[in-house]
Amino acid sequence: MHFEVRYVAESKWKTIITVLLLILGMVFIITAAVIAYVSFYGYKVPVVQGASVEDVITSLINALVDIAVKLGFLGLTVWAGSILLKHGISLIKPETHRGEK
Repeated sequence: MHFEVRYVAESKWKTIITVLLLILGMVFIITAAVIAYVSFYGYKVPVVQGASVEDVITSLINALVDIAVKLGFLGLTVWAGSILLKHGISLIKPETHRGEK
């Protein structure tokens, strides 16, 4: 009897953590998709101006670094979401022991 109560409590917590990981992973991925969509349709091509070649190159590099940083954070968000989803899905699968199929 004591073992059954403990097993039910562990099973309840496992279900809660599984659902939480799945929801959090989906929120991360959907957030990244929405940010990418808004950025894609709201993107304005930066005006590269300068009095000299050095000024033009500097402003171009600044624009490219800005884009690279945004893409990097977007990639990290999708990566984190996929890890959370992977662990959430692995908790859903039934546990198998060696030698069992």
